[in-house]
Amino acid sequence: MKKIFIFLSLFTTVAILASGCSNPKIDKNITKSGEVPTSYLHASFDINVDNPKEVVGFADYVFVGFVEEMTGTDYKFPVTKETEDGPKELTSPYTNYSIKVLDNIKGNLQKDVSIPIQKSGGLSEDKSIYLLYEDDSLPQKGKAYVFTAATQPDGSLLVSGPNSNIEVNTDFFSKNSIQALSEESIVNALTKTDEYKEYQDAYQNEIVKDRKRFASEYDAS
Repeated sequence: MKKIFIFLSLFTTVAILASGCSNPKIDKNITKSGEVPTSYLHASFDINVDNPKEVVGFADYVFVGFVEEMTGTDYKFPVTKETEDGPKELTSPYTNYSIKVLDNIKGNLQKDVSIPIQKSGGLSEDKSIYLLYEDDSLPQKGKAYVFTAATQPDGSLLVSGPNSNIEVNTDFFSKNSIQALSEESIVNALTKTDEYKEYQDAYQNEIVKDRKRFASEYDAS
C-alpha cells in the first residue's frame, strides 16, 4: 500500500500541473475481486467540470467519436522516487485510442480518417493498478462518446479529466457497422440522444476559458 501511495502522489502532481489543477487528494483504492484495482484521484480544477458550458469552453474540439480500438499506453514524466525498496522510476499513464469522428460540435476534425487521441490515466507501467481522476472513466472499444479535447503544442489531441468523454446512450451504432452508415443517418441518430443535445446546447452557450490554444493536425478547416 505504501508503494502505491507514493506512486499516486507522483502521478497526481504531474497530472495536476499538466491540467491546470491544484490541491489534489488521494482516494482509497477500490478493488474488485478478480480485477485490477482502480485508484481515483481528487483534484481542484480551474473550471467546473460538472458544467458542460465550462467544459466545452475550455476544450478546443468537442465531437462525437466512435472508439475503433485502444492502441496502447504511453508512460510520461518519469521521476526517480525513493521508496521502501530503494530508488524507483515512476511514470504517469496516458492511454491511446484510434477513433472515428461521427460529428463535430465544436471545431472541425476530419471524418474520413482514423484519428489518434490520448486519454490521461490508465494502467500503471507495472500493470498493478488503474489510475484515474474521480468520476472519470476510460473509453471502451465499440462505443461512441462526446469527447472534449485540448490540442497539445504538437497538434495531438488530449482528453483529460472528469466528463471529458461522455458515453452516447444509443444502441444504433452497436447494431450497425459504422463503415456502412451514411453521414446523414449517423447525424440523425445522434440528434436523438440526450448527450448530443446537451453538448450542442453547451456549445451555443459556452463559457470560454482564456488560454493559449493550438490547432489539431487533423483539423479539416
